[in-house]
Amino acid sequence: MAMMVGDIMVKAKAVIFESDSLDEAARTFVEYGLDGMVVCRCSEEIVGVVAVKDVLFGLVQGKTTVREVMRPSLPPLSIHDRVEVIEFGGGPLRPVVDESGRLVGVLTKEQHLTAYAKVAQLRLKHLDAIFNAAHNGILSIDAKGRITSINPPAEKMARTTKEEAIGKFLTDVVIPSGLLEVVRTGKGHTEKYRVGKRVYITNRSPIIDEGKVVGAVGVFQDISEIEFISNELETVKRIVNELQTVMEASSDGIAITDRSGMITRRNKKWDALFLGTEQERVTAPLDRVVRQALDGRQPCSMLHQGMGTGNIWIVSAVPIIEEDGRAERVVLYVKDMTEMEQLRSELEETKRLLHMLGRQEEDHLIYRAPAMAHVVNIARQAAAVDVTLLLTGESGTGKEELANYIWKQSARRARPFVKVNCGAIPETLMESELFGYEPGAFTGAAKKGKKGYFEQADGGTIFLDEISEIPLHLQVKLLRVLQSMEIMRLGAEAPKRIDVRVIAATNKPLEELVAAGQFRADLFYRLNVMPIAIPPLRDRKEDIPLLVDHYRKRFAEKYQKPLVFTDGALAAMMDYHWPGNVRELVNAVERMFVTAVSPVIDEHQVAKWLHLEPEPAASPVAVGEIIPLKQATAEVERQLIIKALHKAKTYRRAAKLLGVDASTLVRKAQKYGIQSWGGEEDGFHAASRD
Repeated sequence: MAMMVGDIMVKAKAVIFESDSLDEAARTFVEYGLDGMVVCRCSEEIVGVVAVKDVLFGLVQGKTTVREVMRPSLPPLSIHDRVEVIEFGGGPLRPVVDESGRLVGVLTKEQHLTAYAKVAQLRLKHLDAIFNAAHNGILSIDAKGRITSINPPAEKMARTTKEEAIGKFLTDVVIPSGLLEVVRTGKGHTEKYRVGKRVYITNRSPIIDEGKVVGAVGVFQDISEIEFISNELETVKRIVNELQTVMEASSDGIAITDRSGMITRRNKKWDALFLGTEQERVTAPLDRVVRQALDGRQPCSMLHQGMGTGNIWIVSAVPIIEEDGRAERVVLYVKDMTEMEQLRSELEETKRLLHMLGRQEEDHLIYRAPAMAHVVNIARQAAAVDVTLLLTGESGTGKEELANYIWKQSARRARPFVKVNCGAIPETLMESELFGYEPGAFTGAAKKGKKGYFEQADGGTIFLDEISEIPLHLQVKLLRVLQSMEIMRLGAEAPKRIDVRVIAATNKPLEELVAAGQFRADLFYRLNVMPIAIPPLRDRKEDIPLLVDHYRKRFAEKYQKPLVFTDGALAAMMDYHWPGNVRELVNAVERMFVTAVSPVIDEHQVAKWLHLEPEPAASPVAVGEIIPLKQATAEVERQLIIKALHKAKTYRRAAKLLGVDASTLVRKAQKYGIQSWGGEEDGFHAASRD
């Protein structure tokens, strides 16, 4: 039990001031029966302490004021200070204050020593009780190797008594002599040893006083039963682990049930067969085969059609016979008969995919048009130097394929190629995904932290698609990475050097975004070191027959369905404007393979699948009457804007149809007062600006 200063102090009944006379101080001591008091200034500031003998000695010497005989005061004690941890100092008494710093009492050196002795005695009694109540044996020796203490468990281990052991040399009482080595070297150690059939473990430590080894203490524990149980437990764990490994390695679903049909153990294959329901009890008709195996106390089997899958299973039930002959548990084996067929199909599909991947590695970019040949030539030159690239072009033009081609042609082709779609990453996760985070960086963070995409690409190439989707506050970090080739993980204290080549891509005009304040100019110039603009498919129509033939072969192999495209079909596809570019062409060809009922694809089927409308026979502009040319031009422009917006639904797509910039279209729409069009039956009222 801890003793506090507040428990033993003398409450401050009065104080004296340094200006008081010694006669007044003597009367105060006599009046209150005190041995010492605190001396204050007129402001009640504690300036010292004075004892009775100080006052008497001052009177004998002829001194007159308290200031002449008082002693400097050490800092005041708190009422919550523990007696055993305070250092009293050389003075006769110490002031005591409460939580607010107000003087509440004094503590004399005699009071402190008396209380300290009482606490020490109580502590010794506690330690002695712990010493004797400890389950482990405890034995200590002095510097000469004589036993100084031994508790009851140690007496039992040594087959002696405390009276017989105290004062004797260590090896006259016990066999192990390790404590003598501790006294000699001053170093503790742990040791396991055997005496007869018993196994003990001991921890020996030196007893040091003022830097000198004055003895040693050893704690002994009989671990014979623990050793036996531990060995048995390890054996059981090994057997259980082996059985669990066998269960998990099985291609069959395995479960162990009790007599009531409750599942006590199962493997992952079992959960997979039962659609991951993690059921706790077998259901009909499996419970019937469990009952049959328990009642007959012999294995039995049945055919069963799996729920939800329609697969045919073979279910086997094997009862577990206990030593007394009872059967309380059953092992169920479920084998999916369709698994072999599935594996065969997967093998064939894998072979086809590997074959296709091999062809993709052999087949480089597919092109014939001069515009695309120019782009590939620039890309080949760019691949030879380690420079940041910015690929621009409409969606679906093949920016990712060109980035992959540049990587394969570069000196970094043996290093990682990390593809990142910035538009697919939520804004709240983008920083951690790009730059990674340290353990504990935020709630829910992985314990080991996580590498960002830039670290994953270290030494290789990173492809940042849809770079315009990176928010402004992260563009600053990306700029720093490009400038210094250092990344800062979330929660990290220091940056990390990386070596990455950056290829960025966008289908948006970054110059317009910079002008609109939606993209940093300095980041744009850092990315735009070597821009490569990929032309849309409508500007390189010579590539369409090659692309159609390439994907025709791929989908014919995938769907085991050969198709032939007529010249008219190819001509119709070349006449189409392909707003979705190569991606739309690939999807269209695959859709034809999926839905075609005839092995030959002609221009009529292409027109149907592509929703092509026949060109009007008449001129798109009709003149009804003669009006001023300026007025006619404005009217035609207004009608074209309305029709384009009506068809495209957004300013950006309408601008593409009219061949002008979106900003120009918006300005002209405002000029002609085109704020909305169509009625409610059209399903919209105003065009979106994307």
